Amino acid sequence: MRVHCIIISAVLALASASPVGAVDLLVTQYKNDPSGAPYGIALEKGFFKNHGLDITGIVSGAGGGSSVRNAMASDLGYGDVTAAPVIAAAEQGQDVKIVGITSRSLADLVLIVMPDSPIKTPADLKGKRFGISNPKSLGEMMGVLVMEKAGLKQGDVQMTALGSLSGALTALENGVVDATSIPIILFRTRGGESKYRVLVRPKELPLIPSQLGMATGKAMKEWPEKLRGIQAARREGTKFIYEHTGEAIEILSKIYAPLPANDIGIMVKELVEAKFWSEGRIEMPLLEQTVHAMKGVGMLQKDVDLTKIVDSSFLPPDLQK
Repeated sequence: MRVHCIIISAVLALASASPVGAVDLLVTQYKNDPSGAPYGIALEKGFFKNHGLDITGIVSGAGGGSSVRNAMASDLGYGDVTAAPVIAAAEQGQDVKIVGITSRSLADLVLIVMPDSPIKTPADLKGKRFGISNPKSLGEMMGVLVMEKAGLKQGDVQMTALGSLSGALTALENGVVDATSIPIILFRTRGGESKYRVLVRPKELPLIPSQLGMATGKAMKEWPEKLRGIQAARREGTKFIYEHTGEAIEILSKIYAPLPANDIGIMVKELVEAKFWSEGRIEMPLLEQTVHAMKGVGMLQKDVDLTKIVDSSFLPPDLQK
């Protein structure tokens, strides 16, 4: 009887140490932002299964701190989330680390003005109003970095919070603000270049990760092979987009519908040209730029020791260097 009890206890301990059976993967704004495209490819092509993972679907996170909290509470303890809230959570003592960078720039956003606007370059934004959804948002961070590159100082441009991305776009259309940044999918859904003028092209946007892979301490300790499998499968999805762009566009057209397939094709090709998606390597200069932007919008008051909140050991060996 004692032997049976020991065996049962061991089985229960194993079950509690690892997600059981099929699980969903959390990806911020999955169907509304192209950052998560490699996961969609990996799911469709069976890359997760090839690495022993039973991923049944992808859950779209709301973004910001909400996605970080949901990823922490998920069965996998992993999520593809916005960079800044992960850094902020780690600084606040949460047991989370960055385990891979999934997108290298803000090319999933577009900085736009109305077609008849006198604004021709970012430098022309001095003294103008820039629409953002909320303070400390990714859109505000993008605005700060673009203005900085154009030689403008903090205060030269009035950041105007409109409560939502759609609100910022409506404000632009009605002349309440002079420029705004919105996700590229929303941009194309609302008419794209037939209705707005792009001020900064995707490949010219700041090199900071729009999203990255985050894992909890528990996940890293108790089921590291699952994290390695996710990173490896996602890498294969990324390489597939770059190497088989036409087929990738066909797969992604199902994910981003009802956006027309032609618009999806244009978007994916632009992002391929901008080298938007990363295979996972943790590039510290990109995270340092994120910290710089976070300080610029008031999310941080001081520098961060990034070496304490990254762990590259779950990436394929050649990406750990």
